[in-house]
Amino acid sequence: MDYTNVTSGQARQANCQARDMELVKLYNETLKLMVDRGVKAPRRQALHFVLNNGHPRYYVSYKRAYEVVCQLLRHGKTPKTNSMQVLMWQEIADRVKSLRQGSKMSIACAVEFVLEHCRATRYYITEDYADSIIDRARKEYRRHKLKA
Repeated sequence: MDYTNVTSGQARQANCQARDMELVKLYNETLKLMVDRGVKAPRRQALHFVLNNGHPRYYVSYKRAYEVVCQLLRHGKTPKTNSMQVLMWQEIADRVKSLRQGSKMSIACAVEFVLEHCRATRYYITEDYADSIIDRARKEYRRHKLKA
């Protein structure tokens, strides 16, 4: 998507949709594998595995990431957000800091590099929220299947 003429709300919505689609796709693949292998409680196990091992990208805009990383690097404080987001911002800032060590790379370039080329170590959402995303996708799939 070309983000040159979109509002921050539209960019956030696009990022959330991309995250949700990736999460559901990976969950379905993992669930199928776990069911085939006879894992007990496969839905819960698949969800837990995907959240902690999915290696998604960071679903944030460059502008927001730059603002938060600058704030973190200068003052060591994150904006008031939930604990999962604090962990995500800290991870991004640590990667930016690591990239800048021993080089003359600007914060802006380092943030851009991290967002474009680095994968997150986990999905920064709660299990309950991920479960609701997957449940919504299941309902949408069923509704679409009934129409066909």
